[in-house]
Amino acid sequence: MKPDPDEVVKVYAGPYVAAEAYQLALSDAGIESRMVGDALLASYGSAIPNSIELWVHRKDAERALAVIKREEEQKGRGEHETQHHPHPKSDPKPGAAPPRKEPYVKPDPSGE
Repeated sequence: MKPDPDEVVKVYAGPYVAAEAYQLALSDAGIESRMVGDALLASYGSAIPNSIELWVHRKDAERALAVIKREEEQKGRGEHETQHHPHPKSDPKPGAAPPRKEPYVKPDPSGE
């Protein structure tokens, strides 16, 4: 039996933000896709890893995988994300705040 070209296949599973970016890239390439699993975020948040999936028609699967691979390569070169600069490990933690002093209030010169 010959596979149906309109059958859907999974081309990606991962975090919501990445799936959303890949879905946009697929749309820009003219590939219709469907995100599945985003309803789980409302109840479980990000507790379930790789719960978001992208599905496309079988006839578009190879092109979709190529688009996703290209997007991942661009992401690896830092074209999509901002750089993350963590705190240096050698810096000590800051100390406690100094005790609070009440501001000086000048007495009323009229004596009232």
